[in-house]
Amino acid sequence: MTSFKLRGRSALFAVLLALLSISHAAQAQSAVDGAVGGNVLDSTGAVVANAAVTVRNIDTNAQQQAVTDGSGYFRVIHLQPGVYEVTITASGFDTYDAKSVTVQVGSLTDVDARLKVGSSAQTVEVTSEAPLVNTATPDFAGVVDQISLHNLPENNYRWSAFALLTPGVVNDSNGFGLLSFRGQSTLLNNVTIDGTDDNQAYFSEERGRTRAGYSTIKAAVQEFQVNTSNYSVEYGRSAGGIVNSVTKSGSNALHGEGYYYDRDSAWAAQNTYVTHPVQVSTNPISYAVQSFKPTDLRRQFGFGVGGPILRDKLFFFLAADRFYHDFPAASTITGTSANANFYTAPDADISTTSKTCGGTGSAAPSYPDAQVCQFAANTGLAYTAAAPLYSSYINSLTSVLGTVPRIGKQVIYFPKVDWQINQKNHASVEANQMRWTSPAGIQTAPAVAYGTASFGNDYVRDNWIVGKLDSFLSTHWSNEARFMYGRDFEFEFNQKPTAYEQSNLINTPAGYVNPLGLPPNVFLSGFFQFGTPQFLNRAALPDERRWQLADTLVWVHGNHNIKFGEDYLHTDDRISNLYNQYGGYSYTGNTPLGNYVSDLYLSQNPVTGKVAENYNSYSQGVGAAGLDFTTGDYALFVQDEWKVNPRLSLTLGVRWEYEKFPSQQLPNSLLPQTNTLHDNKNNIGPRVGFAYDVYGGGKTILRGGYGEFFARAINSTLYQALIGTGVSAGQVNPTINPGTPCAPKFPQIDASSCLQGSSGNATAYYIDPNFKVPEIHQADLTLEQQLSKNDVFSISWLGSWGRRLPDFVDTNLPAPTPTTFTVTGAGPLPVGTTIDANVYFYDTANANHRPNPNFSSITDIFSGVTSNYQALVGQFKHQMSYHVSFGSNFTWSHALDYGENNTTGASATALLDPNNIKLEYGNSNQNVPYRLLIYTVTDSPWHVHGPLGYLLNDFELAPTFQTQSGLPYSVGISGSSAKLYPGGSTTQQSIINTSSFNGSGGTNRVPGLNRNELQYPKTWGVDMRASKRFVVREHYNLEFLAEAFNLTNHQNVTGLGTNAYSISENTATHTNNLVQYTSTQFQSVTSTGNSNFAYNVRQLQMAVRLNF
Repeated sequence: MTSFKLRGRSALFAVLLALLSISHAAQAQSAVDGAVGGNVLDSTGAVVANAAVTVRNIDTNAQQQAVTDGSGYFRVIHLQPGVYEVTITASGFDTYDAKSVTVQVGSLTDVDARLKVGSSAQTVEVTSEAPLVNTATPDFAGVVDQISLHNLPENNYRWSAFALLTPGVVNDSNGFGLLSFRGQSTLLNNVTIDGTDDNQAYFSEERGRTRAGYSTIKAAVQEFQVNTSNYSVEYGRSAGGIVNSVTKSGSNALHGEGYYYDRDSAWAAQNTYVTHPVQVSTNPISYAVQSFKPTDLRRQFGFGVGGPILRDKLFFFLAADRFYHDFPAASTITGTSANANFYTAPDADISTTSKTCGGTGSAAPSYPDAQVCQFAANTGLAYTAAAPLYSSYINSLTSVLGTVPRIGKQVIYFPKVDWQINQKNHASVEANQMRWTSPAGIQTAPAVAYGTASFGNDYVRDNWIVGKLDSFLSTHWSNEARFMYGRDFEFEFNQKPTAYEQSNLINTPAGYVNPLGLPPNVFLSGFFQFGTPQFLNRAALPDERRWQLADTLVWVHGNHNIKFGEDYLHTDDRISNLYNQYGGYSYTGNTPLGNYVSDLYLSQNPVTGKVAENYNSYSQGVGAAGLDFTTGDYALFVQDEWKVNPRLSLTLGVRWEYEKFPSQQLPNSLLPQTNTLHDNKNNIGPRVGFAYDVYGGGKTILRGGYGEFFARAINSTLYQALIGTGVSAGQVNPTINPGTPCAPKFPQIDASSCLQGSSGNATAYYIDPNFKVPEIHQADLTLEQQLSKNDVFSISWLGSWGRRLPDFVDTNLPAPTPTTFTVTGAGPLPVGTTIDANVYFYDTANANHRPNPNFSSITDIFSGVTSNYQALVGQFKHQMSYHVSFGSNFTWSHALDYGENNTTGASATALLDPNNIKLEYGNSNQNVPYRLLIYTVTDSPWHVHGPLGYLLNDFELAPTFQTQSGLPYSVGISGSSAKLYPGGSTTQQSIINTSSFNGSGGTNRVPGLNRNELQYPKTWGVDMRASKRFVVREHYNLEFLAEAFNLTNHQNVTGLGTNAYSISENTATHTNNLVQYTSTQFQSVTSTGNSNFAYNVRQLQMAVRLNF
């Protein structure tokens, strides 16, 4: 019965789609354009019905007509952003001619005309700009126009980053450009270009992802609208915000820009937290950790130009852009103590010291000596023989560290053609091609704890094409049809292994030859890792093809503007990515270097009774390289924009959405939950809003609304439930302990089916039977007051309530045991405080110590998290006058939730206690209590005549200042105890998962303290652009620019020591579980100004730009 309903609904949807696609209409208004409307009255205030209205695009001469209705009202919609002339004629009245009427995306420009009695041969000319106060729509949205795009400094090259000018929007923690709207996850937004989807479904980000400089040329963007609530029913698939952009078009006059930007680290400040080891002596060899200024060169150049092909008929726009980033990295060990432990030579003979192998207290050996002691014990060598060998091995290992050449190269082309077919039909076609190549560019920080050949090469191939047809047949009907096809192909591969890796991990002196030709990953805890990173190779992650067909039909009837339509988005993800396919050896604990050197020695020098299995664990991904799957996003919508009277506008709409999940390809008969990916069709969201002109003069507006919105389930999460069912035909990544079946001898990897058949080691994921896509309820109320001709102030309340947000929990854990911990030392908790927590001990009934013996973790992907965001916002804007434009906004907010998950894919579990989600309640990961933004553009107010004016005129200064409270973090706890279980011993691992202190494998934060209880220090920065324009000829000027980002070089903290406590015991056998305060680590600053964009140290950029 269910399948019959689905087929019936799909058929109905297809029929409706076809009917809407072939319908003909006129005067459509869509989400990517604006409108002009108003009331036509005579000099006494009486309505003038049947007046003829003509709206002409000044750039292209395209015209649309309308007639006022019985109430004197008219509306001309479906206008591309730009400048228009509005002419109104009526028998017995002078002609009304409004010139320079500015239309913005998503806005209605009021043109209220008062006609004088006279002859239509006489003309009264007026001007009408884009309204400061929105009197017609309830949206809480901001338009970023050409003035802002063209004049304000932008640090990260992404035009969409200007969305941060809008209240309720904050940056993510890494500064790459992901945005959070109203406290929601950065992964639940929607980016559109010219009304079509511009997202990647797999990672749920803007197409092209974040390591690439950007995926769309800023010079090709006319303006864009940032919607955070009550947006049109044409928009959907978002629980946060929608960034809706409109690209530039050609016109009857040639226009455009060419530019060159140059940024050099030689001009920038130095980040003292970027360090690397420097050799300071040779006998003995010793190193010191020193700060350094990494090279960072960025070049961007390109152009955007538009003009006529056939005047008034056919127009072109073409943009091209190239971005080059040269940023070599330091492959290094991070941390002063780690460097000392690694580079300090051991004593040649420990017996000549007061220390002993295995000694405690004052007799405990130094760190290097302890490594040699372990090396000697593992191999049967004497200490004096092991010490020089250890030093030799460590010195050889340093060859995988050093400077890594690293660049990023990007090229983008954007052509667009507009065709005014006739007065009633307009078509446009545009395409975008982006190519990104970045050798060694996967790791982006200036100093990274990876080997020189372990950074990974990054590639992106991005293409899309959009076609749009606007049709006009009468003064009441319009239709807009849109089509998009795009491919986002991203892949990453290894670098060439170093000579050390080739001789020790691939082709060893003992004759072992790695069958896969690449080295396994070697992780040395506390130091660095080398070999093939576990996340490589990624032949396609993703190779994503998407096509979209959308159609909107609009009926203008009296004071009603009724739109209804459909939107279908098809996504085909082709994935080739077997995680950890080359295997990985992990060396942890107190002697990782000693154990690694032992395995390296034994792999080349066999010793009777000794084997190269001194690692802590080995893991390897085996199975299929990936799989292909599709999703389908359906939407139907209807909305009435009702001008009840000249003072009141209502918007009433509803939108239905359905994300069709893929069919399961690899069900596991041992786990029935994996048979189906459960989706949900019951996603009907009403949207209501109003705009009320309080006094009727268009100066004081009360605006508000409510809407229910739905986001997508992220495709990478669905993929995890498809590929990770625990069957051998899928992908499994078992972890093997040394000395157990399938455990390899270093550096060998498993090339057989042993790991696939290892019982109890497979992990599994499934979509919960009650899973639903994220649901968000949003509401706001705004009072807006125009203070003068150019000044407007508003105050707003914003509310957002999330429901059905996703998270992950391991359901294959034993029943927990209540356990008490005692706090020692100072810190956030008083000395002697007892902490009660559930601890997950071994299940002794099964060999794998879990209730279901066939699996390790079994992850339920469920949708049971809720959130709550509320904010007060004050905004002030001064439109350009007297050579100054100015804007500012302040947001005071609080975001709470039950642990909303902000990751792609799926983890085994994300909760502190899998059996108590209530413990997750606390500040959201996106909780930013306050944010202040101030920006201005100032032209030189003087005008010097004569030749001197060529040098002294046309200066411009454009500073921006922004500050916000720091992002939150939780008080962390490190370590786990083998003796938590009564009677446990140092050789018995009695908790299920040692990655978390309580054995659940989830988050490591201190029970008894709220999640995200503390905050990073506030961030703030001043960006500045200064420019000087030289007039080359009429309509041509050459502009020289100097930009500073973080002008005052404020140290914005991006890394803190968040672990306040560690687990220890007070006796050799269990008597009490101690939580020891780690005062030297907690809240210590580990980094300031990361290597990305938003929080960097002061940087300077020079540029030249030709405008015409």
